[in-house]
Amino acid sequence: MLKIGKEKLSLFFALAFMLFSFPITSLAEGQSAPQGKGEIIEYDLNPESTTANEASSESQGYTKGASLGTFQLVGYSGDGMTYSGAPTKANHTVAADLKVLPLGTKIFIGDTVYTVEDIGSGVKGKMVDIYFSTMEEARALTRSGRVYSEVYVAVPKSE
Repeated sequence: MLKIGKEKLSLFFALAFMLFSFPITSLAEGQSAPQGKGEIIEYDLNPESTTANEASSESQGYTKGASLGTFQLVGYSGDGMTYSGAPTKANHTVAADLKVLPLGTKIFIGDTVYTVEDIGSGVKGKMVDIYFSTMEEARALTRSGRVYSEVYVAVPKSE
């Protein structure tokens, strides 16, 4: 009889835990998922965090093509290899959802051309994770909240 009582008590606590934690969990998930609503903070590349020659030399060979829409921007850092096998490189490498932007896709964010070379576990849908040289620069991107920017296809200039 005592054993059955413990099982019922355990079941009761498990059920109570699920019922009371569900609204909190769903609220938290709703806040962390990109909604595409609210104030859009336009992204502007910080001139101090880039070498102007490096960023502009690659961008000069491309023009802005069709808009791909508004994407949420986040930043990451750390040395290593990308999913594509290329080394990470500031002002060049981005991670994206490969269902939205396939590997090798060149995109304009602001006036800089980036190449999709990486993926991320949290990068889903219309989100781009920009690689920065330092974690401080990566965190600075979203310091004031969620950041959104219009993303364009980078089309090679015809000569």
